[in-house]
Amino acid sequence: MSRRISYMTAATPVVGCVLLASLAVAQRPAFDAIVREDSVLEWAEVCAYGAAAVASALVAHRMLGLAGFAYALLAVASVAAIGEELSWGQRLFHVTTPETLAAANRQHELNVHNLYNVDATTGVVLLAGALYGATLPLLRRPGPFVPPRALVPAFAVVAVYFGIRLALLSEPTYVQAKFSEWPEFCFAAAVALTAFITLRRSRQGAAVP
Repeated sequence: MSRRISYMTAATPVVGCVLLASLAVAQRPAFDAIVREDSVLEWAEVCAYGAAAVASALVAHRMLGLAGFAYALLAVASVAAIGEELSWGQRLFHVTTPETLAAANRQHELNVHNLYNVDATTGVVLLAGALYGATLPLLRRPGPFVPPRALVPAFAVVAVYFGIRLALLSEPTYVQAKFSEWPEFCFAAAVALTAFITLRRSRQGAAVP
């Protein structure tokens, strides 16, 4: 990754936070259009997880041992994340949510992460993953288990948002809740970039005689 691209990668998550917050204050219709279901950020996140799934599967195919196993799990997790974000095709295929599930789901949809007793757990998982991605690159050199340092701000945005939400916002407002679309996209994009960079390094290593 060139220095210019690294700077752009590091700056984008923070700039995105500022822009989205500004829209929430000054241009609420634009904010609503960006963060609503099946809109820009949700589909960007789905695409990022799709890229992460493909790259992780290729890494798992090329690498042996613990790294290969870990990336195989990451590929499966990325596919599951796509299913969850799209409510397993419910809105695409106009599937009705069973009454019992709708009553237990914050958005009355066919997914697990919005269940009332799972919602906080999802935030904890994202927070833990974000803390890992934000701190480990500062302590160790990049590798299969260590994201590039340029991705630290992306993971940090996720960690700060979910840390504040879990600690202080037990009942977030609409804007506070929907702002999560940006940190969630940042997390998916950071995971995808980590997998692609690991794949590129594995190919370069294989090309060395």
